[in-house]
Amino acid sequence: MASKYYGVKVGKKPGIYKTWDECNKQVKGYPGALFKSFPSESEAREYACGMAVVTQATQVPRPSARHYDIYVDGSYSDGRYSWAFAAYEDGKILHQASGVGEDSEAAVIRNVAGEVAAAEEAIKWADKEDVGAITIHHDYIGISEWATGKWKANNKIAQGYSRFVSSHLGWVKFNKVSGHSGIAGNELVDKLAGEALSRK
Repeated sequence: MASKYYGVKVGKKPGIYKTWDECNKQVKGYPGALFKSFPSESEAREYACGMAVVTQATQVPRPSARHYDIYVDGSYSDGRYSWAFAAYEDGKILHQASGVGEDSEAAVIRNVAGEVAAAEEAIKWADKEDVGAITIHHDYIGISEWATGKWKANNKIAQGYSRFVSSHLGWVKFNKVSGHSGIAGNELVDKLAGEALSRK
C-alpha cells in the first residue's frame, strides 16, 4: 500500500500515481503541469479527475472540441495595475498577452484588478478563437467565486466582472492554483504582468 498518492491534473498522462518517480515522468518538462501528493487514493483521484468549479447546466457548450488551459494573473505598483494571460493546448503554449489597466477605480483593489482584467481578456480572446472550452487557472479565489456567484460582488469591478462572465459559463471553467508554487503557467503570467508595468 502506497504511503502517498500523486494526482496529476495536467501532465503527459493525467491520473493517479503511487510513486514520485511515476508522477515525475508525467510532469517533468511539461508546461503548466499541475500535480499534488495526497495521503489517500480517493483524495488524489478527486483532485486529478475533478474540477473545482461549476458551469451553468442551462447553457450549452460550444461545438468545437478544442480545449485550452489559460493561466491569468495581475500585478500592482504605485497606483497602477497590470494583467497577463497565457493559453496552453495539450501543454504547449499557444498565445500570451499582457497590458496595463486604465481604470482608476479598479486600481483601488490593486493586483486583484489585474487578475480580473486578465480573466476577462482571456475569455474575449478565446471567444474570438472559437475554442470549445477553456479552464482558467487563477491564484486569487475571487476569480471563480464571483464568476459562479458563490461570493457576492460588493463593488463595481466585481459586479462588472460577474455580469461579463455569466454569459460565458457554458464553456468556461475555473481552477484555483497556489501562487508562487512553481506552476509554470502561473509563474509565467506573474512575470508577464510585472513586465507590463515596467514597460509603461
